Amino acid sequence: MDVKKLQHWLGTPVVECKIKDSSEDGGYLSDLHRILVKTKTGDVSLIVKTRKVEGKVADTLKESTMFRKEQQMYATTLPKVEDLLRKALPGKLEPLAPKCVYSCKCFLVMEDLSASGYKMLDRQKGLTLEQTMTAMRTIARFHAASIALHEMDPDSMNEYQHNFHSEFSNTGTWNTCFQAMRDMLIEQLKMWPREQWSPYIEKLQNINFLQRVKRITQTQDSDFNVLIHGDIWVNNLLFREDTVMRIIDFQFVHFTSFAIELHWFLNTSPKMEVRMNHLDSLIQEYHRTLCNTMQSLGCQRKLISLEELYEEYHRKSLYGLFALSSAAAVMTSDPNRGFDLDEAMKGNTPGPGMYSDYYKQSVRWTFPVLEKMGAFDIK
Repeated sequence: MDVKKLQHWLGTPVVECKIKDSSEDGGYLSDLHRILVKTKTGDVSLIVKTRKVEGKVADTLKESTMFRKEQQMYATTLPKVEDLLRKALPGKLEPLAPKCVYSCKCFLVMEDLSASGYKMLDRQKGLTLEQTMTAMRTIARFHAASIALHEMDPDSMNEYQHNFHSEFSNTGTWNTCFQAMRDMLIEQLKMWPREQWSPYIEKLQNINFLQRVKRITQTQDSDFNVLIHGDIWVNNLLFREDTVMRIIDFQFVHFTSFAIELHWFLNTSPKMEVRMNHLDSLIQEYHRTLCNTMQSLGCQRKLISLEELYEEYHRKSLYGLFALSSAAAVMTSDPNRGFDLDEAMKGNTPGPGMYSDYYKQSVRWTFPVLEKMGAFDIK
């Protein structure tokens, strides 16, 4: 790391710079490098996030807009969103995300939140009710501030009109990957009582998921559109306390229906008892916080009623089914069970043995819930 550049970014003389950890896993798309910078005013711990350059996933995504979008988020959009919230609710809120000190198309340099006591929770255990409520409030404030920003500057969302599905739904490798995930789930369902699960097997086999997901995630004027993070789940939320949280990783941001965000998060992250017993209260808390924050921000858009919110949430329920059938299986699996995204893009999976008990319980409870919403009937 160039010391002169660090001094410029930090605005203070740098005495020493050293890598604390050579490399950490930043997920399927990135690598993380933690560096310790000694300055005349104290030590600063930073995270350098770089694009993965090797493997089938990296090769497929090399022309993607997601890295450019994340750069735009950290450099421009997030500072504006946080400034709006800070002025509307002075002294009441923590920042939404880590501070970014430098961004470019190849890497990001951000504050290391672990130095301030933030930590990633156990994805296999899921979030408690209090943690999930904190996340829902934070998501709602982010969404509300994006509405205010869009009203002030309609061009502010131009960079976020396309998403992963619009870019890659016709890509053979991603079709292969999802079909492999779907077939693995069907294999699991065949192990359960036929009279209950055979109808779901037939529906899963007949749903053209990726084309339908592409359609329902596209920005539509009839939807209540906000800027969504697009990948809110346990590993992208860092907690210092149950009520103090930051969001990381903004590669999947998209200006679209709020319901896409909620389906992804609620079908991947809370503990099962939270989802089974508190789903309505979580959605209602999101609605309350969204409306209150929009009013504090002086948004001109008509507030969405709770009834309208539920209607749109149900109308987008296919996305909950998509999240549960694909990402949730990996998110909750034992990392030692051998799932490899590069291999999945070739059609190879470890089989149902990778599924955790939590995931199987989640499928058993969630499929009937999503069916009542109409997830399996969307044309």
